[in-house]
Amino acid sequence: DAPVNVPSGAIVDVEWFFDEPTRVELSKLQAEIDRWNIKSPGAPPHAVILEDRAIQRKPRVFLRGNPANKGDEVPRQFLEVLAGEKRRPFKQGSGRLELAQAIASEDNPLTARVMVNRIWLHHFGAGLVRTPSDFGTRSEPPSHPELLDWLARRFMADGWSIKKLHRLIMLSSVYQQSSDVQPAGPDSDRAVATFVGYEGKSLDHSSARILPWQIDPDNRLLWRMNRERLDFESMRDSLLAVSGQLNLVMGGQANDLAKKPINTRRTIYGYIDRQFLPGVFRVFDFANPDMHAPQRYATTVPQQALFFMNSPFVVEQARALAHRPEVASINRPDERLRHLYKLVYQREPTDRQLDAGSRFVKKALTEPTPAPPKLIITPWQYGWGEYDEGTQRIKNFQPLPYFTGESWQGGTNWPDSILGWVQLKADGGHAGNDLQHAAIRRWVAPEDGVVMITGMLVHSHKEGDGIRARVVSRRGGQLGSWTLHNDKAETRFESVEVKRGDTIDFVVDLRDNLNNDDFTWTPVIKLANQQTAASSAGDAAVEWNAKKDFSGRPEPPPRPLNAWEKYAQALLLSNEFMFVD
Repeated sequence: DAPVNVPSGAIVDVEWFFDEPTRVELSKLQAEIDRWNIKSPGAPPHAVILEDRAIQRKPRVFLRGNPANKGDEVPRQFLEVLAGEKRRPFKQGSGRLELAQAIASEDNPLTARVMVNRIWLHHFGAGLVRTPSDFGTRSEPPSHPELLDWLARRFMADGWSIKKLHRLIMLSSVYQQSSDVQPAGPDSDRAVATFVGYEGKSLDHSSARILPWQIDPDNRLLWRMNRERLDFESMRDSLLAVSGQLNLVMGGQANDLAKKPINTRRTIYGYIDRQFLPGVFRVFDFANPDMHAPQRYATTVPQQALFFMNSPFVVEQARALAHRPEVASINRPDERLRHLYKLVYQREPTDRQLDAGSRFVKKALTEPTPAPPKLIITPWQYGWGEYDEGTQRIKNFQPLPYFTGESWQGGTNWPDSILGWVQLKADGGHAGNDLQHAAIRRWVAPEDGVVMITGMLVHSHKEGDGIRARVVSRRGGQLGSWTLHNDKAETRFESVEVKRGDTIDFVVDLRDNLNNDDFTWTPVIKLANQQTAASSAGDAAVEWNAKKDFSGRPEPPPRPLNAWEKYAQALLLSNEFMFVD
């Protein structure tokens, strides 16, 4: 082969000297190295950044999107529709800084108007422009164009300070109005007198007898405050705040809000996994992280009420609220009721509400305590150990100590500094670093019988040398074994006798090298004989599915709420708590 002449100082992509299959293998190996550098126990905290090239390349138009068919050069510069025909190309590095400066510039008032409109939307439930992401000619015009422009100019004059804009809006008289349609007392006359008429024309209410809600039922002219329901983040933080559990520490990494124990940090620090968004987020109209969402839409569905009635999170906040020291230390029931109202609603209860609360607590105190639900014991266990070739049994079985909510593993980090790569998930897992740390999914027979075992074992990597898998019965020894490398095998046994307490282990370890030793394997064990009560009654056969039954460590059932805890939960269930009024 002819030698390749490389100019001095040039950057060479070495992988392009290899054929396509080799380049693919090199890319996968590099990805493994990158993952190790990021997730290894000694990896330092890091952030992904962008850095300008030393020498900038001039971009070109790709004709019909084909990179091999290059058109004219395209200078890096701001949008002509906003900057005009006399715009200048960017000159500093990649131009990202100049682009940001052009976007947030007083010469580009659109940015300030959009930002002001979104903050107004946050406070009033509707923007001055009802389409927050569309200020075009076909969008709905602003309800108060002069106000929008004035706020935008004030926003820029205040140094683009969002905090100052919040303060300005929240101290205004329009923000501090009542949300009642027809307020009682002297406020009623004031609301009518200060109403600005339709299309800017003043109305003589004393003679025409025209009321604001007759002219402007949608409150476009802001003659009252809009009644708004708390969004999911505000609702969760409010529950933690009234219960005294809210963690106000600022900054730090994102936390998984769905995992146990209950995370008490503000919801703004919640970790969002776009692929596995918790169901409770969607129930409360959380914005879809996969799509552009300029505003949220509020729905009313039964799942929202059921969440407040049955969610362990809400139950724990009700329990904590009732046991706040300043509440639990009050002996007089009426005073304790008043203090709960002050904490939850920031007001005194009416005489009628005080009477209803007293009757509620008295009745709850006389009701018998319900029996706690039975603890469900799963027959599946998740651990690691070593297979003994001589006895064809598991030499030792150790439970995996940490459950992430999706997998059992050695600790919070994976691989773990002690147990390494061993991991078990609902649909498979990963073998450990050596033969002493095989991944073992154990099934403990809950009764005597004959069972049938089915499942598909898959290893789907060309890299490495594959895995070894076995099904091992404590009573009968090894039932079967497979060695797979980028292959699959059916693991089926028609008839296996078990006694109550017997174990069947699904064991996976590596061969010679630790390299791409993850696998999928979802065993299903079905009772083959028909001696159980369920089968004799004609019901479906008893079945244990490793994927469907996958779970964390069984927890004791929660203690039933006492009378005051029930009343605290009832207060949290109300619309008054969920709505900004």
